[in-house]
Amino acid sequence: MGEVNNTDGRSKKKEIINLAVLSAMFLVYALTFTVAKFYDMTYPYAGLINFFFLTVLFFNNVNPVKLLKNRDKEFIILAVTVFITGINLILVNSGKGAFFVAANFVLIWYLSDKLRISPAHLKVFAGVYMAYLVFYLFIAYPRLFTTFENYKYNTNTAATFTIYTMLCAFVFLEMFYEKSPVTGLFMVMVLLKGFQLSLWHRARGAFIMLILFMIFRYVFPSKWWKNKKFYTVMCLLATLGSLVFVGLYVAVGATGANFRMPFFYKEIFSGRDKIWLEFFTKLIETPLRPFTGIGTNWQIESFFEYNVHNAMYNFLVIHGVIVLAGILYFIYRRFQGFRARITDDADASGSAGNGDVERAGKGKRVAMSAICALMAVFFESYFDVDLIWADYALNLMFLLMVINQRELNDGE
Repeated sequence: MGEVNNTDGRSKKKEIINLAVLSAMFLVYALTFTVAKFYDMTYPYAGLINFFFLTVLFFNNVNPVKLLKNRDKEFIILAVTVFITGINLILVNSGKGAFFVAANFVLIWYLSDKLRISPAHLKVFAGVYMAYLVFYLFIAYPRLFTTFENYKYNTNTAATFTIYTMLCAFVFLEMFYEKSPVTGLFMVMVLLKGFQLSLWHRARGAFIMLILFMIFRYVFPSKWWKNKKFYTVMCLLATLGSLVFVGLYVAVGATGANFRMPFFYKEIFSGRDKIWLEFFTKLIETPLRPFTGIGTNWQIESFFEYNVHNAMYNFLVIHGVIVLAGILYFIYRRFQGFRARITDDADASGSAGNGDVERAGKGKRVAMSAICALMAVFFESYFDVDLIWADYALNLMFLLMVINQRELNDGE
């Protein structure tokens, strides 16, 4: 009995620490996009700040000594990936901030199924996202962009931030849809507001993220996502497909074909083809660079800032194929578990009572929404790095926690 009480006490302590860290991360996230001076002060250190928070979460939820003794495969691959990330950046004399991009990203995926947080607290976080979205849209946003020239982040960034936040807040609405179908009206209103804001800013990334979420969530039948072959293809397209897209985009761009997109101010081939080609040229200049990456200590000619504009390509170019392989290992491992979250509930409902069926339907809806949001961010990151951008780290963590929370997805 004493051991049980001690175990419960340790678990509760871990959850309290997790909640404190996640709350601090949300506060930083909210201040970043609401208070301009805060954004200016923290922007250069966003990766380091996230690394600190993730390190606390790591040691709070993981026993590295025990895992090392047991030769835990995931832990060893994590350690090797982070170690090689650091070594490669030293070898290529890179800017040290690049370390936190890869290290933070792989830590988030590693920790996503290990964080101790109750379904009730996760629902509170979803509610906080919704409350902040309402505050931002109707109070903060009008004030921010009446004096736009005073702000470092541009309107495209603001629109992408708003849509990404909206997708996280959507989880909250999904939780109540089964019991209150009128929630569907609010869903429609939120989506329409997202379209209006994306088009007004002519923000292509935000528009792509939103339209893909709607297609994945409301056009694709749910049975497609439960189909193993379809799901596997989508996972491959979201990751390795991004690299294939880079190659095809550069090849087509080299032909000179181009046209302007409706509603937006840029043409289809507006410079990314040149950026991606320049990075690839640098990557293959020496036999070792595909393995070490090229780092960030370069001045590129094709763009005014050092931005790869593609999340998966970013890892390949800056960190090399070994680090990319380590990252993909965790992505595919977690994606494999995600499919179980949307199929187990449906399978279980076949032999369950009516109440269990209702809870299973609710859980499947919540998990499906989070998976579709995550997939939308992956595909949007064909064109940008929002999937791995430090300021959006909490959003990625939140979506992963929602999908991995079995109790939440069982409707408990």
